[in-house]
Amino acid sequence: MKAKHMVMGLTMALQLVSGFTYTADASWLSKTWERLETKAAKESYDWPKAEQYRYYSIGQYVGERLPQEELMVLGVSLGSTFDAVKASLGQPTKETRYGLSYGGVTFGNTILGGMDNTVTYISITNRDAITHRGIAVGDSMRKVLKVYGRPDYIDYDDRWFYGLLQYRTDMMNGILFEHKGDKVSKIIIYL
Repeated sequence: MKAKHMVMGLTMALQLVSGFTYTADASWLSKTWERLETKAAKESYDWPKAEQYRYYSIGQYVGERLPQEELMVLGVSLGSTFDAVKASLGQPTKETRYGLSYGGVTFGNTILGGMDNTVTYISITNRDAITHRGIAVGDSMRKVLKVYGRPDYIDYDDRWFYGLLQYRTDMMNGILFEHKGDKVSKIIIYL
C-alpha cells in the first residue's frame, strides 16, 4: 500500500514539474475507499455479527415469511415442477434427477433424493440471475445490508439469511447469502 502511495506521489510530482498530463485510475481509488468503508462498517456496532444470533431455543421460529415474489428467479418460483421450468426457460445446460441448471442458476430438489420433481431450492453461483430486489453474486454485503436490512439470522458459517426458519432444524423459507470477504459468492433460495 505504501508503494502505491509513493508511486502516486512521485507521478504527481513529475506531472507538476514537467507539465505532463497524467490520468489517475479512479477505479483503484473507489475500490480502496469501498474496502475502507466496509472494514469500518464491519467493525461498527451496527454491522450484523453471527454471535448476535445465538440466543434462540431449539425449534424456535426466527424471522418472517417473505412474499412469494421474493422466492422467484428468472420467473420461476419455488414449488414449480421441473417440467414447468423447462417450459418457461427451455432446455437446461445440465439436467440430473436432483435438478436443472441454466448456467450458474440451478433449480433443485432435495426431498427424497430429487424424486419429487418440484423445485425446493434455487441456487445462483454467478451473475446469470439476480434476486427480486436486484442482488447478484459479486455484489457487496454492504449492498445486501442496504437493500434487505439486518439479516433474520446469521449461521455458524457467517451466511446471512432473510426469511423464516426454525432454529437448529432443516426448516428454512427464504434467501441465504454466502460471501467471501465482502462479496456475495452464492445465493440460495429455500422453500
